[in-house]
Amino acid sequence: MALAFVAGAVPALHAETDADAWTKTKCARYDKAFHELLALGGRQGVTEGFIKGNEDFIAAGCSNGADVCPRSAADFKLANDLTLAAMGFGTASTFLPFICRKAE
Repeated sequence: MALAFVAGAVPALHAETDADAWTKTKCARYDKAFHELLALGGRQGVTEGFIKGNEDFIAAGCSNGADVCPRSAADFKLANDLTLAAMGFGTASTFLPFICRKAE
């Protein structure tokens, strides 16, 4: 009976490792897309808060949750381009860090 328990635990451990690897892969791809799109479009009009929010998200391994709010037209363009890039490399939209919280 103990052998069945141990054998049953191995796939769960393996799945967790695969998930971790996929998270790292998604984050590396997001990092690359962010910096390439920022370089391609330039920083003009992109707010420092939007850049810093994305850099913080990447530095946290893309796991610190959604907390990046686009404010300017350039922020929105970059956010849209990042969304398209992320969807292109197989990332669900829930991965992205974009959210604008209502100010109280």
